[in-house]
Amino acid sequence: MAQAPLVSVENMDIDLIDVTVAADFDDAGSSAAGDLLFKVTEIPNAVPVDGGTSILQSCCMIVDESGLTGVVDLVITSASTAITEASDGSVAETGDAIASGDNTLAELDGTCGFFSITNSFDAGVVAIGDKKNIGMVCKAEAGSKSLYVYGIQQAAADYNQSSIVLRLGFVKN
Repeated sequence: MAQAPLVSVENMDIDLIDVTVAADFDDAGSSAAGDLLFKVTEIPNAVPVDGGTSILQSCCMIVDESGLTGVVDLVITSASTAITEASDGSVAETGDAIASGDNTLAELDGTCGFFSITNSFDAGVVAIGDKKNIGMVCKAEAGSKSLYVYGIQQAAADYNQSSIVLRLGFVKN
């Protein structure tokens, strides 16, 4: 029986990257499940070398408004391409379901995966939720060390231009 190769721990780097996103850009949406919560946002230095890979292991989401504890899906992608959500193809507004956008397979081809934050709680002045043990293998585009993230709300909640911090834990090799 063949033995699996061992991974050297001394070659791994663990990094915690904070990304701040602004929700509900123009506050014009219905704030319903399936609405784009925030636009495609860069996660700088998410991989160690241009075109490299890393493993997204954890994410903590901190919203600067209490009471916003609904489920949120976060999509990790290697592409900086804007995701459209409005039937007119506008990327300047949020608040419309992504399903009504005119996204193409080519625009979504960089998707590494997605996960849901389902355990948010009201901590008084903020709402906090997290996802542990994600284990998502991510690969950046050639010539880039960045990954990108966008959010989709899965509950009716008005984020009212909230500031959201995503604290992303990466394992890099």
